[in-house]
Amino acid sequence: MSLLMRAPKATATWTWVVEHAEGSDVVEVGCATAASVAEVLKNRDLLYLDGVDVDWFQYGSGHTGYRSRILYCSGLTPTALATRVRNSRPTGQPEAYPESLVLNGPGNWIASDGSKRGEVGLVMVTVDVATEDTMVELSVHHDIWAENDFLGRPHPEVHRGNAPRLAQALRDLEATLGAAAEVGEPTYFGTASDHGVQAPRSGSAGGGLDVTDRL
Repeated sequence: MSLLMRAPKATATWTWVVEHAEGSDVVEVGCATAASVAEVLKNRDLLYLDGVDVDWFQYGSGHTGYRSRILYCSGLTPTALATRVRNSRPTGQPEAYPESLVLNGPGNWIASDGSKRGEVGLVMVTVDVATEDTMVELSVHHDIWAENDFLGRPHPEVHRGNAPRLAQALRDLEATLGAAAEVGEPTYFGTASDHGVQAPRSGSAGGGLDVTDRL
């Protein structure tokens, strides 16, 4: 039986900066980008969008501390989603602007016996809509993408079932967004490569590191 372990912080991250024409509606462009990313991940069975969280900021003072949630987002056009984003502004913050969109929904992973398992937040996506250029960050928190689990044990069946799907999704996102990803810094739980995740290594040759002390 496969055990899905989740780290409290991202195991690996990838970031894209998507440039747009000067004067573009940054919220609507950001919503269009978010919809494109969600479609790519849906096609790879990694994220089925069912909600968007919106973080709010105010010029001159920064983040307001408010986050709104938009439900039933699947199928909305970018214009409709942008309208719902603006309409979700906190009533006590009339001067607030959307800062980022966090895409929520379940995805599927493949267990060691080949069965498909659903998991909310299998991949996490944040789309920054506060600047002229849209920034997209994708992060993963589980051990299924690397060659070892968080105990340092090899799990080849799990790795073969999941790592290629993530790799293809990252390639698809590069094509869709028109830019190569910037790979995030190594973390305690793993190291991102261009299209995958490397597990932490122990001091012994070929050995995996047990990182469950921080789970």
